[in-house]
Amino acid sequence: MINKILRKFRRSNNTITSSETNAPVKTTSEEEEHHEWDRPIEFVFSLISNSVGLGNVWRFPYLAARSGGGAFLIPYFVLYFLIGAPLYYLELALGQFSSRGPATAFILAKGWQGVGFAMIINSVLCMLYYNVVISWALFYFISSFRKRLLWSDCGHWWNTVRCFVPGDRGTTYTINGTTFNCTKLQYQNPIQHQCTVINLTDRITATEEFYYNLLLQKSKSFDDFGTPTLYMALSLLVSWVIVCLCIIKGVKTSGKVAYFTAIFPYIVLLILIIYTSTLSGAVDGVKFYIIPKWELVGDFKTWQAAASQVFFSLGLSFGSLMAYSASNKFDNNFFKQMCIVVSCDCLTGVFAGFAVFATIGFLAKALNETVEKYAASSGPGLAFITYPEAISNMPASPFFAIIFFLMLLALGLGSQFALTDVPITSLVELFPRLKKKRPIAVVITCVISYLISITFTCPGGIYFFELLQEYSANTSMLVVGFFEVIVISYIYGFNRFMNDVEMMLRKRAAEYYLFLTWYISAPLLIIIITITKLISAEPIKLGAGGGFPEYIFPRWSTILGWFIFVFCIIPIPLVFLVNYIKECLSLRAAKRNPKSPIQNNVPKPIYLHALTENNSPSEDWGPKRKENQIGLYQRKKETFDNHGIPLEILTGGSDRRKELSNNEQY
Repeated sequence: MINKILRKFRRSNNTITSSETNAPVKTTSEEEEHHEWDRPIEFVFSLISNSVGLGNVWRFPYLAARSGGGAFLIPYFVLYFLIGAPLYYLELALGQFSSRGPATAFILAKGWQGVGFAMIINSVLCMLYYNVVISWALFYFISSFRKRLLWSDCGHWWNTVRCFVPGDRGTTYTINGTTFNCTKLQYQNPIQHQCTVINLTDRITATEEFYYNLLLQKSKSFDDFGTPTLYMALSLLVSWVIVCLCIIKGVKTSGKVAYFTAIFPYIVLLILIIYTSTLSGAVDGVKFYIIPKWELVGDFKTWQAAASQVFFSLGLSFGSLMAYSASNKFDNNFFKQMCIVVSCDCLTGVFAGFAVFATIGFLAKALNETVEKYAASSGPGLAFITYPEAISNMPASPFFAIIFFLMLLALGLGSQFALTDVPITSLVELFPRLKKKRPIAVVITCVISYLISITFTCPGGIYFFELLQEYSANTSMLVVGFFEVIVISYIYGFNRFMNDVEMMLRKRAAEYYLFLTWYISAPLLIIIITITKLISAEPIKLGAGGGFPEYIFPRWSTILGWFIFVFCIIPIPLVFLVNYIKECLSLRAAKRNPKSPIQNNVPKPIYLHALTENNSPSEDWGPKRKENQIGLYQRKKETFDNHGIPLEILTGGSDRRKELSNNEQY
């Protein structure tokens, strides 16, 4: 079916001359329109923007806090080395070698194209809720243009009687062990002021009420979903408009924006770390962050959280790395670039964690709670509570709030560009006629995405956000990553793929490390983590915080979540099965035809031969651009039967058969 679609939209040919052979080489108009990075540094910065995103500043601290702080760092570093970096290498190499995105890159094994389609689904679902986080940052950014930050004090219409400002002891008065929500002077003048008794351990910070009551307008349960709220809907609309304008011309525009989105965040993070280290209680927060609880290191849940963060942060299993590297020159040194980007990404999350946990220590002390209890109850909005709280205590806080949320926008948009580019690139690959109409495809994609993601702006949208985050860009990424490495290492062949790498880099870079990780550590660790996660799965639970009690998701939402998970990975077995059936039917028809050469040249039973064909490369596998098709990938005027097998082989072409056989040696 996929081949029919591709053939239907195939373009007419034009002739150019190969620089190597001086012979006429045919190229398509699709190749002439192939987008390339203007400079390699733009590619590196775009990778940094893609990988070093909100996952490092928002998701990493949240998962670290939920998983025991320092106990999270050990599996995080281990999985980065044994799974993250090898898969990052794999996706960059595959995209650059084939000049294809995820939709067509997996024609290296015809039956496994579903891996690429699963990547696209993961990317689409992630981009829908990821831009919601960007809209939160945009709302805070706009709200920062004030002399006094809205979340720095109480007394606004969205605040409750439980609201207080950490560190501001003048807002409460304690007498005989009882605390009131007023000052001493107000307590002594009961005629004008009505003071209410408050519980020191049951208060809500002004930053929490700003986030939950004004921005989210969060409902008490998933069932109380409500309708879109004005502030969130407008913020999300502006976010999608920004994304649309920045990617409308492909890497030519997003590559320029990456200069800012990659460098600026580090400057702001450094300022925050220096300041938060001076807060009262910061030392307790940092200790919780860097000192591991060894009993949690052996907990599978800690490893599961670390694995999902590694995949999410690096952008693995989304197809964005392939889409970006497909625009590289064929001989670009992606290995050196990978080492730079992976190191930056790994250390940025740890770097940002110091600012978050220093602030958590400060807030926990102000609330008379332990660091562990406060960290566990903060939820996914942790970064939108702790960072604003730290900023509100800084001198010239509006200025620092502006640059901080500008940083969040830079981090988020860099990743969002890559995620949104995946479905657009895939559409253009499958339907080349859309290449000249790319701007229209971008606009339509962004409009549809906004209309779908507007559900997150409802009062109950945060519950749907949590559901999608748990079941789409989580376990499904591990499953897709597992099949990626299996297809490359065991089906296509490790040696064959390293030969392809050698064509690009003139060397088999990191061969022994990749052999160990692709063959053993990556698939083994991924399958162990995935199975234990599925076995230990339980309903999603949100800890008490922000004035809301602990909430366990209803049973129907868990069922919906598993449907989302299955939807993310179903293309893998489905495409394999459909292609296998097609191969069987095609071989059976050919065998019945007395004129077909396959009748006497296929010693295997049909079902085994069909399996072999299903795991074999497509006839047009290889470098997409003609000038890179050298050696075994040099196109010859061969006639193929309807099974993709050269008739020369079927009729006794011994030299060519030997050449292909040697190339299939693992």
